[in-house]
Amino acid sequence: MKRKVVRTPFDTPVTELYTRNINVDTVNQAKLEAMPGELHEYEMTSTGRAGAVESLKKSCLSPETLQLKNGAFVMFVKNSADRKYVNGTLGTVVGFSDETDYPIVQTNQGKKIEVKPDTWEMRDGEKKIASLTQLPIRLAWAITVHKSQGMTLDAAHVDLSNAFVPGMGYVALSRVKSLDTLTLGGLNRTALTMHEEAYELDEQLRRKSSSDNKRLGHLEAPYLKNAAKRNKKHETRKTSGSVSWQVKLEKMRSTHPNAYKPWKEIEDKALLDSWGSGKSVKQMSSKLGRHEGSVRARLKKHLGEDLFSK
Repeated sequence: MKRKVVRTPFDTPVTELYTRNINVDTVNQAKLEAMPGELHEYEMTSTGRAGAVESLKKSCLSPETLQLKNGAFVMFVKNSADRKYVNGTLGTVVGFSDETDYPIVQTNQGKKIEVKPDTWEMRDGEKKIASLTQLPIRLAWAITVHKSQGMTLDAAHVDLSNAFVPGMGYVALSRVKSLDTLTLGGLNRTALTMHEEAYELDEQLRRKSSSDNKRLGHLEAPYLKNAAKRNKKHETRKTSGSVSWQVKLEKMRSTHPNAYKPWKEIEDKALLDSWGSGKSVKQMSSKLGRHEGSVRARLKKHLGEDLFSK
């Protein structure tokens, strides 16, 4: 299967991953400068010992000086306490607050969020050593592979042609859940190599497993015998339960044809459009052929857990 392309073929912008900061800065700066409109700047503030502050800045994904324009493609770089976004959520700046000048971001899921400053802290027990305060977003046209660790991206274009340490390829290529949302712009030999310490650890674990198997093998026979009995009982209950569930499912689908079927992208769009136009949960349930509880759960997934709490 051919995955290498020069640029992403997707209809919407996706994040490009590079191994070096200079590539990331070049892409983001060029994209931002090419956009019309007023430039908005936000400076990071800090407290604490200088050394601790500098160390904290290296792990913080928000830049010290954040520059934005209306229409900029951005990424949230921290999980929000109210679960409105997570580290890796993508969106577009659609405006700025008249009162605070904070950016208003519309996520790729259609949710509008006024982005307010957040804080990163370094602590020693109960004692705070250093802290940073900045908006928890960054430009998302490009990001380094290193900074992408721990993120789950909707889609990505990866360039590993300048990979310089083992393991970079795994980190970059595992940021997306599917090959359908991944394109590869470059690759070198280092990108897909594994660190020597990983090989050594793997060998140690294999030796330990083999040794333990020989030492404790006599315990396996009675365990397997009991496990076989448990599995037989479980299969009997499972067969009975599956027949009962099938009957319930058929009954549900007589009134809600799409009950327990995976949600499709076109259904999600129809759901959010209906919500935006003021349709009731009951009306959406009828239109989508799904139970009202399923409709509520899907709305919470897209718009926040507190949607029906009031």
